[in-house]
Amino acid sequence: MGGLYGEIDSRVTCERVLKEARAITRALLKATPGNPTIATIDTQLDAMERWTAGGAEPTRNDRDRIQVGLIAVRELDADRQDASGELARKLCALDNYFKEWPTDDQAARATDADYWARFGL
Repeated sequence: MGGLYGEIDSRVTCERVLKEARAITRALLKATPGNPTIATIDTQLDAMERWTAGGAEPTRNDRDRIQVGLIAVRELDADRQDASGELARKLCALDNYFKEWPTDDQAARATDADYWARFGL
C-alpha cells in the first residue's frame, strides 16, 4: 500500500492506524515524559479519535486544526526504523486522510499523483 494516504485505504483502516499511532505515542511519552512534541501529537490524536468516534465525520474546521503531519515532518524522521519513524509514517498518512476525509472508494484508489494534481503538477 502507498500513495496519498499511506497504509490507509478505508475508514476502518484509519481507525486502526489511529489506535496504533496513539499506542506508539503513549509509549514514547512514557519513555520521555514531558516531551512537548510527543505531548502535542498525543493531544491531536486524542482530538481526532473523539471527533470520529462512533463513525462521526469531523467538521471541516476540526480537520483544519490537525497538524500531526506537519509536526511529523518537522520533528520526526520517517526513515528511522524505530518507534518514532513508524509514528512519523503513520502521522503523515493520518494527516492526509483526515484533512481530505475521502470515501472508502477514494481512499482505496488514491495515489501520490492525486496529491500533486491538486496543485496542477
